Amino acid sequence: MDVKTVSIDSIKPYPNNPRLNDNAVDKVANSIKEFGFQQPIVVDKDGVVIVGHTRLKAAKKLGLKEVPVVYATNLNEEQVKAYRLADNKVGEESVWDNKKLLEELGG
Repeated sequence: MDVKTVSIDSIKPYPNNPRLNDNAVDKVANSIKEFGFQQPIVVDKDGVVIVGHTRLKAAKKLGLKEVPVVYATNLNEEQVKAYRLADNKVGEESVWDNKKLLEELGG
């Protein structure tokens, strides 16, 4: 994986992104402020976001001029579409292990 740092203005949101993510932007922005940008935005060959719309919005909110990206040039159009949907859907399939969560939270 080749992570590049690019101008935030060169990254374009996918216009048909079906995920409504505005409610998560502040939390992601706080995470970026606290821990840095630990997960790059994944874009296609034209700089259109495949994965990372919320991170892009958070970076803009923070006034960042550059963001880390991975260009997924190895994916065809069908794979890009499938990855874009799968990345968002997978998180919905997970549940919390409340006992372990409490332990992590120090409870």
